[in-house]
Amino acid sequence: MLRRPAVFLVPLVLASCAPSMMAPNASTIDGLFLQANTGSNLFEIQTSQVALGKSSNEAVRAYAQRMISEHTTAQNQVNALAAARGVPLPKVLPPELQIKVSTLSTLSGAAFDTAYLNEQVVGHQATLSVLLNEQTAGQDAAVVALAAHLQPIVTDHLAQAQALGGTAPSAPAPAAPPPSAP
Repeated sequence: MLRRPAVFLVPLVLASCAPSMMAPNASTIDGLFLQANTGSNLFEIQTSQVALGKSSNEAVRAYAQRMISEHTTAQNQVNALAAARGVPLPKVLPPELQIKVSTLSTLSGAAFDTAYLNEQVVGHQATLSVLLNEQTAGQDAAVVALAAHLQPIVTDHLAQAQALGGTAPSAPAPAAPPPSAP
């Protein structure tokens, strides 16, 4: 009698493990890198599509077109690695990045250009950090190689956004120490 209930429990236990079995590498540093890089690429592509429709500055529009082209190419490389490793990739932006895209969509003129370029600086700084982390901690040679390949491209994107006038918000100044009592 005890064997039958155990036989019925095995499929239930296996079914509860199915999500993790379908994506065995999604929680590794390499899988997380592929997912994070996808979010970055989606954000750069979507904000740059908005820039093509909103900006009248030809230099900003040229930069946006470059971002769409190069981040689409990068995402195709990420897709291939993720598919080969069973790593699921996000299809949409997380809410905090979608809010930024929506906010940019409400701006126009010089205010749009400034906000777009500032987002590009912040986004590329964050992406650089993720790329460097993968190169240091990654275990999958092909994924580490992709991070190394993308690093100079992202560095150039950052430099170009800064040259066009983009800045990152500065960190708050540290609090002054209290005056010492005599």
